[in-house]
Amino acid sequence: MKKWIPLGLLALLAAPASAGSPHPLDGKWKEGNLVIDIAPCGPAMCGTVVSASEKQKERARKGSGINLVGSRLITDIQPDGPNRYKAKVFVADRNMNASGRIEQISSDRIKVRGCVVLGIFCKSEEWRRVGN
Repeated sequence: MKKWIPLGLLALLAAPASAGSPHPLDGKWKEGNLVIDIAPCGPAMCGTVVSASEKQKERARKGSGINLVGSRLITDIQPDGPNRYKAKVFVADRNMNASGRIEQISSDRIKVRGCVVLGIFCKSEEWRRVGN
């Protein structure tokens, strides 16, 4: 006799043991004067700007018209190999969307890369973890 397991329960049973532990990217990250908080947003992780320099804020206003602080610039962060993630990135000062890659170099360092136009034009930055 076959036993049926509800799909929701099956999903819980299939989840990794670390599902309850914090995500390795969870927290605040800084590059220059820009600080982004990476946190869960639905089934993925997202990065929201928590602080920026006045110059960065003005460039974002001129480029895309957004208020930089409080804006979600990185969305849909998903695993893409050991210590590697793919994501969607919004470049506020250029009003462009880019495909992103995040590589966790250590517990307090990540390399963030964004590419536009079929991956021809790319920019990489190394960010460091900052206190909560």
